[in-house]
Amino acid sequence: MNRLFRLSAVLMLCCVLCISLAFPGYAAGGETPRNGWRHILLVGLDRRPGEKNARSDSMILCSFCPGKKEIVMTSILRDLYVAIPGYGWNRLNAAYAFGGTALLKKTLHKNLGLQPEGVFEVDFSQFPQVIDALGGVTVQLRADEAQAVNTATGGSLTEGLHTLNGLQALAYVRIRDLDSDGDFSRTGRQRKLLHSLLQAQRQASLPTLLSVMNQALPMLSTDMETGQVVQLALDLFPILHRSSITSRCIPAEGTYRYRTIDKMCVLAADLSEVRKNLRDFFPE
Repeated sequence: MNRLFRLSAVLMLCCVLCISLAFPGYAAGGETPRNGWRHILLVGLDRRPGEKNARSDSMILCSFCPGKKEIVMTSILRDLYVAIPGYGWNRLNAAYAFGGTALLKKTLHKNLGLQPEGVFEVDFSQFPQVIDALGGVTVQLRADEAQAVNTATGGSLTEGLHTLNGLQALAYVRIRDLDSDGDFSRTGRQRKLLHSLLQAQRQASLPTLLSVMNQALPMLSTDMETGQVVQLALDLFPILHRSSITSRCIPAEGTYRYRTIDKMCVLAADLSEVRKNLRDFFPE
């Protein structure tokens, strides 16, 4: 059981680094069809020195379907304007700061119809250590991305394919100002890095995965019980080596507009359209 727990955590770690979905009728903690969609929320925290509560800087829904042999990474944009239970309307990333994992899950359910089966978290202060424990991450860099990473880390990268160390990878996923669409491109870089990590782990042997996990596991936290993680591993592992991997974001193009509300720049989305998009993409 301990080996399965560690293996499942490695698989989730590939998506957690930056850092179950249920639609109506599914009770949290209930049974999910073996061949149906399984969904885990992956959260990257940008906790500043001295801060007790951090905003969720990165939120990615990692979904897999054994019956379809698919893995989907969906970024949920942090500036999405939502109703946070007990706190009124605000950016989505404020929910974690106000009430941690529990309130973030309630907020996703209230606004998007999502009720995550579990949450895996990593603090960005630990992100470089986790990347180094995984042996780095190989990413294709544009010239301006390479320069941004160099400025942050004092390196000498150029345009092209590079294996980034932990500090370089952190600088890469935090790039904010190179593209006109702002956070959409930033989260795209996060998913690109996670895709590379997942591809690398798909090729690793079990002993290698377990060795990496011995170093990386203490850097993660989750609200899932050991038995739940074990079952997740049993469902995911058989399809890991042969599944397609796709990437997307919420809100999708055409379902939102930029607005300034209460001096905040937010993504004001048609939440009913977002919910419909989710139901269409992840049918029950």
